[in-house]
Amino acid sequence: MKKDILPIDKNGFSNKFFEELEKEHDKVSEFADRQKQLKQKHGQADLK
Repeated sequence: MKKDILPIDKNGFSNKFFEELEKEHDKVSEFADRQKQLKQKHGQADLK
């Protein structure tokens, strides 16, 4: 069985590392947007 070898850049990081990092960044952005929406929704509910 051949083991998959990931390409590594000059700093020792694989492309997979950066792909996972980007996914996490996207998730954080989605959570931040959702948090803002909920905060606005609750703020409007308090005004009624």
